[in-house]
Amino acid sequence: MKNIKLAIITILITVFSTGCSSWLDDIAPRNAIPQSALTDSDLEKLLNGLYATMESYVFTYWWADDLQGENFKGGPGGGAITDPCDMAPSFTNQTINILSFWRSSFTTLNQVNFLVESYEAASNKESAFMKKMGGTAYYFRAFIYYRLASHYGNVPILRKRSNDIVPISPEADVWSFVEENLKSSIQLLPKTDSHWYASYEAANALAARVALFQNKMPDAANYANEVLKNSVFSLTGSSLDFSKNWSAESTSSEIVFAFVNNSRASSPLTFTTYVNDTDASWNYAPSDWCYNHLFSDDSSLSRKGDIRKNATFSAQDKNRVIKYPNGTYQLAPTSDYKSTPVIITRLSEMYLIKAEALGKTNGAATLVEFMKKRYTTVPTEMIIQSLSDKDYQTLILDERRREFFAEGMRWQDIKRTNRLELLETLNGRTHLMYYPIPQAEIDMAGTDAYPQNPGYAGAKENE
Repeated sequence: MKNIKLAIITILITVFSTGCSSWLDDIAPRNAIPQSALTDSDLEKLLNGLYATMESYVFTYWWADDLQGENFKGGPGGGAITDPCDMAPSFTNQTINILSFWRSSFTTLNQVNFLVESYEAASNKESAFMKKMGGTAYYFRAFIYYRLASHYGNVPILRKRSNDIVPISPEADVWSFVEENLKSSIQLLPKTDSHWYASYEAANALAARVALFQNKMPDAANYANEVLKNSVFSLTGSSLDFSKNWSAESTSSEIVFAFVNNSRASSPLTFTTYVNDTDASWNYAPSDWCYNHLFSDDSSLSRKGDIRKNATFSAQDKNRVIKYPNGTYQLAPTSDYKSTPVIITRLSEMYLIKAEALGKTNGAATLVEFMKKRYTTVPTEMIIQSLSDKDYQTLILDERRREFFAEGMRWQDIKRTNRLELLETLNGRTHLMYYPIPQAEIDMAGTDAYPQNPGYAGAKENE
């Protein structure tokens, strides 16, 4: 943490065009522009810049939980993925660069915290713009810490920008910090008027995901329901409409919140180079099991005709994930395949969270309602309610794997439900369900401030 500099200054100099021009003539990168000198116009430019930063941050680690969740094998341009679960404190050649993930999270957090501090220091907190800015900043801070908590567990909590070493906090405190930020975000953000911007519904959707991860089922159901009751959103019911979620500048009613990823405004974040490129050199392909079985009919439950199959995998090439169009392989047309939306929340997640949180007796109706938009034939509520609790959970996990394939959910779903038997390559190495604290950060901060997670080299249990 000590080596993280105030990167926000570079952004300030880049994006300011009005309001602070007199400060920019003499300012050096090592100096901070006084926050009291910033106008709403300046802060709005910073807020727009933060959307671009968060978009890149989310996309960079988009594939991690699918890789470690055994959804992928190596693609035509990538090497074999022999041990997707493996990680080490010092980066060698494992699937995930845990140091890059860590540092990117805290560098991005530094920019988020600038806006949090600006909101908290403002005298006009009740203005519509300041509430939007503050609510968005709290939402993004919650999202970053949700990612950190769900992967590393114990991490430093930074309420303000700092160059000091901040000791790691217990995982429970980190989750409490996430919840605190989400509550602030929900209070401040307006109802959605565009799914390209953080909103009241987006904050509730993330709160539902966070509650589900912690097994706080009543809270998860309530937050999910807050999104579901907004008639602006609705599920689609065909392969073509499902595919339209990932068309450039999508107008799909399923999207609750996404980054627009407009290549005309910034460097595009191109999904196709990873899963479906035009030059046969993409990195990842569906695992053999997923391609052959993920969308199979389930005769035991009369769950048949999954509409997601034709929108996810190519019938002509088992190595392509056509969920993300490349201009040639897709169902829905797209004006620019380099501008695939980076989706944070779709309405389907809220249905599945509510169904899981309510349990088989009370959640079957919600699950059937969802399935009717995803299958040509669906089971009855009575059949679902007759399942054992474990079989009901397995059904939910299967639905989530189908729905969110290549959307970064699988590994987290296995971790939060403790269904570790679903990871065939884990082989009893349960410590791998937490990322290791990067050794480079431990070397800098010391083992007292940054103790290694159990099971990894350097952990206190091994001394």
